[in-house]
Amino acid sequence: MAINKIDRNVKRKESFRDILKTDSKKTKYPIFSWIEFSLSGLCNRVCVFCPRSDPKEFPNLNKHMSIDSYTSVMNDLKEINYKGGIIYSGFSEPILYKHIFDVIKITRELLPNNRIELITNGDHLKIDKLNKLFDVGLTQISVSLYDGPHQIENFKQLQSEAKLSDDQFDLRYRWANVESDNGISYGINITNRAGAINLPNIDVVKLKEGIKKKCFYPFYQIMVDYDGAVLLCNHDWHKKLIVGNINDESILDIWNNQVYKKTRTNLSNALRIDSPCNKCDANGTMMGGEFVKEWKNFYEQN
Repeated sequence: MAINKIDRNVKRKESFRDILKTDSKKTKYPIFSWIEFSLSGLCNRVCVFCPRSDPKEFPNLNKHMSIDSYTSVMNDLKEINYKGGIIYSGFSEPILYKHIFDVIKITRELLPNNRIELITNGDHLKIDKLNKLFDVGLTQISVSLYDGPHQIENFKQLQSEAKLSDDQFDLRYRWANVESDNGISYGINITNRAGAINLPNIDVVKLKEGIKKKCFYPFYQIMVDYDGAVLLCNHDWHKKLIVGNINDESILDIWNNQVYKKTRTNLSNALRIDSPCNKCDANGTMMGGEFVKEWKNFYEQN
C-alpha cells in the first residue's frame, strides 16, 4: 500500500538519526541533521501533484548554484565536524545541475564520512552517469518512478549493471494508485506545498487560515536554493520566508538567527500564523521531535 512507501522513507531517515547527530560543542546550539540543496531552477517533468504543474507560476529557470557558494557551505560544515546528511532534491531535478559531479566530489573531500543522497526522476539517468555519481562519492540515489510499474524492470537492470546494492539504489513508487483512503496517493505524502497547489479531488486544498499543529521541520533540517537563499523548508515553493543567504553570511549564523528563533517558537506551540506556515497543511511532526527539546533548552539558557 502507498502508506507503506511513506513509512519506509520516514523510517529510512529515522534509522540514520543517531549517526547523523552533530556534536554541538563548537556551536553551542543544535545542528541540523539534514541539509537539502535545490541546485538549479530546472526540472524536465510537470507532475500534477507538484507546483510545477503550473509552468506560468513556476517556470523552468536555467539558473545554477555557483560552486563557490556551495563550497563555502561545505567548509563551514567541515569546521564544526558536521555529521549530518546532504540531500540534492528541492524544487529541481538534480541531474540537470551542470556541476553535479563537482559538488559531490567537493563534499566527499571535505566531509569524507557523511551521507550524500540524490533524489531524481531517473529520466536522464544512464549507466555512465550513474557510475560517475558513485565514483565521485555519492552514498545513495533514490529514483522516483512516476509512470507505472513497467518502469521497475528497466531501473532494476540499470542497478544490476552498475552493481549497486538496494541501500545504494532506492526505487520509490510514485505513480497514482487507488490504495489510499481518498483514492489517489501517488505513493507520497502529498501536501499543498504551503498553498502552492490545489487538488480538491484528493483533499489537498489551499487553506483559508493556518491550522493549529506543531511542525518540527525548522528544528532539524535546512534548505538552500540555487541562488543561495535559505528557505524555511522545502514546502515553501513561493519562497515567502527567506531566512538568509549563504552568499552574505555563514550557514551556521543563519541557522541560529532571530527569524529562525521566532518561527521555531511559534511552531513548537502549534502557531502557524506567519507565511508560509499559515498556508501549509503538512504534517511536520513525523521526525525531529528530539531537536525541539534541545532548541528549547538552548533558548532558555541564552
